[in-house]
Amino acid sequence: MSRTFARPAAALLASLLLLTVLGGLAQATSQLDLARRHRAALTRTILGIRKEQRRDTSVLRAQVNSTTRLLMSGIGKISSIDDGRRRGFRDLLRHQRHRAASRIRAIQHRSLRHLRTLTRRREAVAAWIERWGILQQCPVRGPVTISDDFGVLISKPHVPVHVHEGNDMAAATGTPIVAPFAGTATAVPNGLGGLAVKVTGELGYVYNAHLSAYGRLGTVGTGAVIGYVGSTGDAGSSHDHFEWHPGGGPAVDPHPYLAISCG
Repeated sequence: MSRTFARPAAALLASLLLLTVLGGLAQATSQLDLARRHRAALTRTILGIRKEQRRDTSVLRAQVNSTTRLLMSGIGKISSIDDGRRRGFRDLLRHQRHRAASRIRAIQHRSLRHLRTLTRRREAVAAWIERWGILQQCPVRGPVTISDDFGVLISKPHVPVHVHEGNDMAAATGTPIVAPFAGTATAVPNGLGGLAVKVTGELGYVYNAHLSAYGRLGTVGTGAVIGYVGSTGDAGSSHDHFEWHPGGGPAVDPHPYLAISCG
């Protein structure tokens, strides 16, 4: 998975980076932050276009109503004998109404076409966030180096041979580990992982091992500190062993999601 995720992610990210440079979006700390900012910018633009459309349409209609009142007043003052001038006023009134209606239709057509394009872009960004933004925050809050080592065969003295089911996130001892999404944090200490904590959310659960200490347990929100990086259990150095279990099933490679959430 870590090899294939780059294609859809990179295509959208290239677009987002271009918009950041040209549109002056604030710097983001991760690809996920950048996507969220882009979605928010698209929403503001869509709302602005709708507001401008209503304003322009209202101005044109007010102009038509004003012109109509003036012309109708002029028609009422003209003698019934002067039928030619009456017809001239009526023709002018029809022309003004037709012209204003045409301009209103043109404004609505341009706005609708632009809105459709922007809405499709916003939907694409939202779909990308939903697909790749499962980890709403980087699990390690601070400088971190992420190893792309899912599936590596681990063979160490005094440790059963096993397949590495996560990514090692190297960071200084004591660096906060946070809940990447809202859910329930549970302490699950064990011989191999040492102090470990699991956060279960709507889409599955994450597992963090080798903590130096626990943080908040129980019901947690996104970003709550649930522990601290350490080297308990079978850990050669200070790091957070991180696993992602979608739907509560077997672990899958978390690297694509970490790469997006951690920048």
